[in-house]
Amino acid sequence: MRLVAVMVRKLNEGVDYEEFRKGWIPDEVFPDDPRTKVISASALEDSREIITIALIEGDHGPESMQAWIERMAPVEARRFERIKGLVGPPTLNAVYQVLAEDDLSKPLAG
Repeated sequence: MRLVAVMVRKLNEGVDYEEFRKGWIPDEVFPDDPRTKVISASALEDSREIITIALIEGDHGPESMQAWIERMAPVEARRFERIKGLVGPPTLNAVYQVLAEDDLSKPLAG
Protein backbone atom coordinates (compact mmCIF):
# COMPACT_ATOMS: atom_id res chain seq x y z
CA MET A 1 0.00 0.00 0.00
CA ARG A 2 1.45 3.38 -1.00
CA LEU A 3 0.47 6.41 1.09
CA VAL A 4 0.74 10.20 1.03
CA ALA A 5 0.39 12.50 4.02
CA VAL A 6 -1.10 15.93 3.35
CA MET A 7 -1.23 18.97 5.60
CA VAL A 8 -2.59 22.42 4.81
CA ARG A 9 -2.04 25.36 7.14
CA LYS A 10 -1.73 29.12 7.01
CA LEU A 11 1.25 31.17 8.07
CA ASN A 12 0.45 33.81 10.67
CA GLU A 13 0.36 37.44 9.56
CA GLY A 14 3.90 38.79 9.13
CA VAL A 15 5.56 35.34 8.97
CA ASP A 16 7.31 34.38 5.75
CA TYR A 17 7.93 30.86 4.51
CA GLU A 18 11.70 30.95 5.20
CA GLU A 19 11.08 31.75 8.87
CA PHE A 20 8.55 28.92 9.08
CA ARG A 21 10.89 26.50 7.27
CA LYS A 22 13.71 27.11 9.76
CA GLY A 23 11.47 25.88 12.56
CA TRP A 24 9.85 23.15 10.48
CA ILE A 25 13.09 21.33 9.52
CA PRO A 26 13.50 18.26 11.77
CA ASP A 27 16.37 18.34 14.27
CA GLU A 28 16.79 14.56 14.05
CA VAL A 29 16.70 12.24 11.05
CA PHE A 30 15.76 8.56 10.96
CA PRO A 31 17.41 6.59 8.12
CA ASP A 32 14.32 4.39 7.79
CA ASP A 33 11.82 7.31 7.74
CA PRO A 34 9.35 6.30 5.02
CA ARG A 35 8.70 9.96 4.15
CA THR A 36 11.38 9.94 1.47
CA LYS A 37 10.18 13.03 -0.34
CA VAL A 38 8.28 16.02 1.04
CA ILE A 39 6.88 18.72 -1.22
CA SER A 40 5.95 22.11 0.25
CA ALA A 41 4.08 24.71 -1.78
CA SER A 42 2.18 27.95 -1.30
CA ALA A 43 -1.19 28.77 -2.81
CA LEU A 44 -1.12 31.11 -5.79
CA GLU A 45 -4.15 32.97 -4.41
CA ASP A 46 -2.70 33.36 -0.90
CA SER A 47 1.04 32.81 -0.39
CA ARG A 48 0.46 32.38 3.36
CA GLU A 49 -1.45 29.12 2.72
CA ILE A 50 1.07 26.25 2.75
CA ILE A 51 0.50 22.66 1.67
CA THR A 52 2.92 19.90 2.58
CA ILE A 53 2.73 16.53 0.84
CA ALA A 54 4.88 13.67 2.13
CA LEU A 55 5.36 10.71 -0.20
CA ILE A 56 5.50 7.61 1.96
CA GLU A 57 7.59 4.97 0.23
CA GLY A 58 7.46 1.25 0.80
CA ASP A 59 4.64 -1.04 1.73
CA HIS A 60 3.05 0.73 4.67
CA GLY A 61 -0.38 0.16 6.09
CA PRO A 62 -2.11 1.63 9.13
CA GLU A 63 -0.29 -0.68 11.56
CA SER A 64 3.24 0.08 10.35
CA MET A 65 2.40 3.76 9.96
CA GLN A 66 1.34 3.95 13.62
CA ALA A 67 4.66 2.43 14.72
CA TRP A 68 6.82 5.00 12.92
CA ILE A 69 4.55 7.87 14.00
CA GLU A 70 5.13 6.81 17.62
CA ARG A 71 8.89 6.51 17.02
CA MET A 72 9.07 10.01 15.55
CA ALA A 73 6.71 11.60 18.10
CA PRO A 74 9.47 13.35 20.12
CA VAL A 75 10.95 14.93 16.96
CA GLU A 76 7.50 16.01 15.75
CA ALA A 77 6.69 17.48 19.18
CA ARG A 78 9.84 19.60 19.09
CA ARG A 79 9.00 20.76 15.55
CA PHE A 80 5.49 21.71 16.68
CA GLU A 81 6.89 23.77 19.57
CA ARG A 82 9.16 25.68 17.17
CA ILE A 83 6.42 26.50 14.64
CA LYS A 84 3.31 26.90 16.81
CA GLY A 85 3.64 30.70 16.95
CA LEU A 86 4.32 30.94 13.21
CA VAL A 87 1.35 29.09 11.77
CA GLY A 88 -2.31 28.43 12.49
CA PRO A 89 -3.79 24.99 13.10
CA PRO A 90 -4.02 22.68 10.08
CA THR A 91 -7.15 22.99 7.97
CA LEU A 92 -6.32 19.55 6.54
CA ASN A 93 -4.14 16.87 8.13
CA ALA A 94 -4.70 13.41 6.67
CA VAL A 95 -3.06 10.33 5.20
CA TYR A 96 -4.35 8.99 1.89
CA GLN A 97 -3.86 5.72 0.05
CA VAL A 98 -2.53 6.21 -3.48
CA LEU A 99 -4.99 4.81 -6.00
CA ALA A 100 -3.29 5.93 -9.22
CA GLU A 101 -0.19 7.75 -10.38
CA ASP A 102 -0.48 9.15 -13.90
CA ASP A 103 1.74 11.03 -16.33
CA LEU A 104 -0.70 13.38 -18.09
CA SER A 105 1.86 14.25 -20.77
CA LYS A 106 1.16 10.80 -22.27
CA PRO A 107 -2.10 9.16 -23.35
CA LEU A 108 -3.75 7.18 -20.58
CA ALA A 109 -5.50 3.87 -21.03
CA GLY A 110 -9.10 3.87 -19.79
